[in-house]
Amino acid sequence: MSTEQKSLEAAQQLKLIEVQNQQAKLKELQADLEKLNAKINQHEKLSPEDTKFISNLGWLSALSVSVATMVASL
Repeated sequence: MSTEQKSLEAAQQLKLIEVQNQQAKLKELQADLEKLNAKINQHEKLSPEDTKFISNLGWLSALSVSVATMVASL
């Protein structure tokens, strides 16, 4: 196996680990979003943390696009 091939495999392995880490974060965020959605459906008052979460949804969308892009590049 050539050095170049080993480097490529190592880079792919690092990308895979990064994708797995990002997927775990997205799962956590999805769970938070589901809790927030349940509060909204039950007409509960939203906390300041809930409001902050909602304001960060654009960032979360960007993160999911990044993960999808990284997966596609593997």
